[in-house]
Amino acid sequence: MLPNQKTSRHILRICAILLLFSMLVFTAVWTRVQNRDSIPNGQFTETDAYFYYWQAQIISEHGRLPERDMHRWLPYGRDLNQTLNLYSYVLAYVYKALALGWPNISLYDVALYAPTVCFVLGLGALCVFLFRPFGVLFSSTVGLLLATLPGTIERSAAGFSDRDSWCLMLGILAIITYLVSLQVKHSRQQLLWTFASGITVFFGGLSWEGFGVFLIVILCVELWKFLTSETEEGLGYYFIWILTFVPTLYFFSFAYRNGEGFAKHISALMLIPPLVIFCLRFLRYLLLTKIPLLKKHLPSAQILALILTLVGLALAIGYILSQFDTFVETTVPFSQNRLMQSVTELQTPNFKYWLFRYGSIFLLSSLGLILYWRKLSRLFLLPLVMFVLATFFREPLDRLCGVSFGNIFFYIAIASCTIGFILILVWRQKTHSPHQLVLIAFTSWFLTWVALTRDAKRYDFFIGIPLAFFTAQFIQFISGTLIEKFQPKLKRYALHIYIKNTVPIFLLILFMFFPPILAHTYRSHYSATQMRRAIPGNSSLAKAFQWMKAELPPNAVVAAHWRYGSQLNVLGGVKTITDQDHYIQHWIHLYMQHVLFTHSEREVLEFLKTHGATHLMLTKGEPKKTGLRGKLSDAWEPVYPTTNFKEADIKVWKIHYPPGIETNAKYLATDPKE
Repeated sequence: MLPNQKTSRHILRICAILLLFSMLVFTAVWTRVQNRDSIPNGQFTETDAYFYYWQAQIISEHGRLPERDMHRWLPYGRDLNQTLNLYSYVLAYVYKALALGWPNISLYDVALYAPTVCFVLGLGALCVFLFRPFGVLFSSTVGLLLATLPGTIERSAAGFSDRDSWCLMLGILAIITYLVSLQVKHSRQQLLWTFASGITVFFGGLSWEGFGVFLIVILCVELWKFLTSETEEGLGYYFIWILTFVPTLYFFSFAYRNGEGFAKHISALMLIPPLVIFCLRFLRYLLLTKIPLLKKHLPSAQILALILTLVGLALAIGYILSQFDTFVETTVPFSQNRLMQSVTELQTPNFKYWLFRYGSIFLLSSLGLILYWRKLSRLFLLPLVMFVLATFFREPLDRLCGVSFGNIFFYIAIASCTIGFILILVWRQKTHSPHQLVLIAFTSWFLTWVALTRDAKRYDFFIGIPLAFFTAQFIQFISGTLIEKFQPKLKRYALHIYIKNTVPIFLLILFMFFPPILAHTYRSHYSATQMRRAIPGNSSLAKAFQWMKAELPPNAVVAAHWRYGSQLNVLGGVKTITDQDHYIQHWIHLYMQHVLFTHSEREVLEFLKTHGATHLMLTKGEPKKTGLRGKLSDAWEPVYPTTNFKEADIKVWKIHYPPGIETNAKYLATDPKE
């Protein structure tokens, strides 16, 4: 072939790949903006979106957030030193930057489409990363699955506007840049990619308390390298990686220095594990190279690494057990208190949930994971099968054997996976191929996020990446097996050239569209347009918020159910005493006890006066037997609606406190023991 012909074919191939990736991006974006017309202007499809939009408004106006937000959680206000607010800053400053070129754009527009933009950026980066080690067909398969999976659409659709897509994008970027740093050969490039990964982890650490789960994926790769190597190759780069986010997070965020509530254990989850891995690696380096007298009496490098790793695991388990009560109480994935159990997105997913969100993909990806490890080591096969049964099939297992047995079975599966992983590392020779490290990373991603999703629905958004990856692995395995089996016949008819790419494409189409009940493509459109409706939508509640915005002064404090808190701030323009941020959970219990579930009018008035409330809002969804639905004194002035107040779905009273009503410190208790 002539040089010009080779160049032309190369250019055509690049153009075809770019066109394919562009189509994937278009599919992902188009799917996620289908619901735009159904969202009233100024509204979102998720309650927490109002919280981030509220913060972005403050930042856009004043340049930064105050140390304490005095528009909510009155009379104390919300301590913003304990929160991770980078996403709100990104919304505000992206809006300011875009407004320089597009004056008609609004902060609301930026917040509305941010989830879709973040998801697509993460998707594009992932596809580009997978292209080199696995090829265009594999990477486009992963991209197409992610673009259309119902489980990845809901939280990345326009209007959801929570920080989930932002955190997923940062998680993807942190992991793939770290993997690239392990693949490049030139020291300058490795330094740049290592630095890029560390900075991304830093951004993730300033965005979400749970970002440490993404960090676990990277640490599992490092642990694999540590336990299968004889030398501390790349220790300097790993140290640089740590320096980019461990000290910076500690000094930049007060939550990492003095965390309380949901941030209580954030340092232990984000800062301590990478430091422990570094200490283990550095200690082995010292023992094997700098202390000759000990070297003669030490076991091999791999056995020494195993001993040090087991010591590290023992310390981690000891920390969790010593802090078990506060760990369970303040760490959202493990919270078992009544309030957290009442939050829908933190409830346990059932088997129908898996079928609806992922169709047959969660089964195919599990098979892909198991088949990969079967090829690598059969030792890991049984633990993986147990893990899949204990997570995706939890509901039928609990029905058959009981909840206690199901939980014990799950913990046994986790322990078996850990032990199996370690034994594989001990028995294997040095295997640091970039291809295998990528597979280790996605295996860790699968195990950690699926384990968390087993007890809380909201984390299933983060499992889409490994599910798509191992489904592509399964398709690759099946197509390779079929081609190998029929290759002699195919060669006879000169079809082997065309069939290599045709079989995987056919299998992908088959798994995406058949059988109809389990095929996720039939539910993709529903997930984008119907799964999340605008909150509050065109409802009586929205009209009540509009009335507040127009009629109540900005310093009005409206007491209401916690789920309406941020909506009252944004749509009603008023202050609140509780919200869905769950900052002081005990106040929410006190509100329910002393306002909604009491028949003592004096008790209600004392509670509300203690919190500085000027108005009270009651909705039809709140208890029918509350004393507020009975006859009330003149202290309660009905102000909304002005007609047919008695039968209204939404009622708002202005409160005139009688002279005898006093504040009481017991209504400000932040803990049941106080």
